[in-house]
Amino acid sequence: MSQTQVLLYNFTDQERLRRIRRYLNKEKISARIVQAPEFLENLGYLFEIPGFSKTSAFNLGGNFHEEMMVMKDFSDEQMNAFFAFFKKNSLPPVSLKAVLTPITMHWTSLQLFEELSKEHASLKKF
Repeated sequence: MSQTQVLLYNFTDQERLRRIRRYLNKEKISARIVQAPEFLENLGYLFEIPGFSKTSAFNLGGNFHEEMMVMKDFSDEQMNAFFAFFKKNSLPPVSLKAVLTPITMHWTSLQLFEELSKEHASLKKF
């Protein structure tokens, strides 16, 4: 059985991050804070999925500063409860969020960020 996990990026409000991590810990959901030097690693590697290895590429400035999260193995109930937690606690939602898929596990954080940013921008037009 795989473990429910979430990758968290660029959460600069320490109190907000503490509250989110406390919720995740209570729900037995593993959280990993991803730092800029890891933005070129495949998501599969960051989630420690067998078969993925560390990249030899150096991150020479590829970066983003927006909050983003990637969820792995969340049930619908877990996901709904997690999003409800934000609302119930008057925490601003995370605009850029994704669920790990067989395709995105091969992407880097930068690739996912670019795709989510495009999708978010196109949704804002409506």
